[in-house]
Amino acid sequence: MRRRGGLAPAVHPNGLESELTAGWTSEAKLMSPPRTIACAGQSPPREGIVKTQTRYAITVVGSVLALFVVILAYVLVNPRIPGPVAPEVGIAPGQLAPSFTIRDVNGTEWNLSLHRGQVVLLDFMGANCSTCGVEMSAGRLQSIYATYSARGFTILSIDVGPAYPGLLGARTPEEAWRFAQGLNPDNSRRWAAGAWPVALDTQHLTGTFKVTELPIKYLLDGSGKIALKLVGYTGSSDHDRLEAQVTALLG
Repeated sequence: MRRRGGLAPAVHPNGLESELTAGWTSEAKLMSPPRTIACAGQSPPREGIVKTQTRYAITVVGSVLALFVVILAYVLVNPRIPGPVAPEVGIAPGQLAPSFTIRDVNGTEWNLSLHRGQVVLLDFMGANCSTCGVEMSAGRLQSIYATYSARGFTILSIDVGPAYPGLLGARTPEEAWRFAQGLNPDNSRRWAAGAWPVALDTQHLTGTFKVTELPIKYLLDGSGKIALKLVGYTGSSDHDRLEAQVTALLG
């Protein structure tokens, strides 16, 4: 049958079944839980942020604990972790000079360790050593001392007298002092005075430093290591080397 103004609605052959199906679909839609829709500019739920932060914190703490366990295990297995190697004590260049304490001819105690930070020249000599007299009469050693002592350079002359009395070294502290001062027995001047301390070798340093000929000089840097060793005296070239090294060590 036609209706005026349009077509009649189609009737499904299984009309009742279609109505039931349509009803179930509508009911299912009504029972579905509402979905959370996040719009642009809208912050995510607070619960999600807390969970993310908690997971991150657990990861960081776990990593720190794992690192601590690894370090602890290493220390237990290797209780002695190697540190800086101390310089070897000896009398060769680059080695740390043997420490000692000695009294100079005036009775003043002279401790090598207390001169750390200074450039030190240990001058093994003898009041009756002719080569030592030639060196002192040249005056260059006195000049080097006068030039650099204010900048941290010092000298200790050690007379080998106790080991070689009268033969090479001084017999008495006064004899050693007069030699360093450049004085003859009648007090006439032999050479310019050395203004540094001089000591008699009462501590057997000639053996410690293996003094086999005179003069022998050891130049020490501020840490006490031997920077230069001069054996004998051959002329001004020896003092040229000495002064160049002193200048370098003082900076």
